Amino acid sequence: MNFMATLLNEQLKQQQEGIAEAITQPLWQKAASFAAHVHAAEVRDGEISPSLAQATRVALTVASLYHCPEPPVLAAALLHNVLEKSDVSFDELCRQFGRQIAMRVQRLSREPEQDTVLHLKRLHSCDWQTRLIKLADAADTLDHDDEELESRIMRTTQVMELAFSAEEPVQRAQRHLTELLQNVRLNFAG
Repeated sequence: MNFMATLLNEQLKQQQEGIAEAITQPLWQKAASFAAHVHAAEVRDGEISPSLAQATRVALTVASLYHCPEPPVLAAALLHNVLEKSDVSFDELCRQFGRQIAMRVQRLSREPEQDTVLHLKRLHSCDWQTRLIKLADAADTLDHDDEELESRIMRTTQVMELAFSAEEPVQRAQRHLTELLQNVRLNFAG
């Protein structure tokens, strides 16, 4: 075999290995790796990105508390803030993860100038899986004291309106958020 044929053969072999890896790698793992890479620019070496940590907590809430382990939903949860927090484009998400996941991430992303009420109206018309991710995001936000408690309670109360369908994961999310809000209000009052 000549040099060029050997080189092309080696490149083809590497491409096939990459395809095999992509096929066997779980979707949520691919999304976690992508999100980690995207959010790495936020921090210095060795630190965990706050955006990645938050996205991971949201995905874990969706899977473990709300009992929705569907790979496309977990992937969207892990990626839910990449459009807002990076220069990743919608088209790139489509290429990497497919249109359904990219659409969920896009709908979960709020434009900087967009009013919260308008954003929630847009989410109201989404599928229950997209709304479930937003409910998990609200639970995570309520649990952190980055901003004034009253505004977190108000925002979470507004997001609760997305818990309107009969699917069991949505019902679990509604119960979870209701309990969180009650606990936060008790602690706030006391």
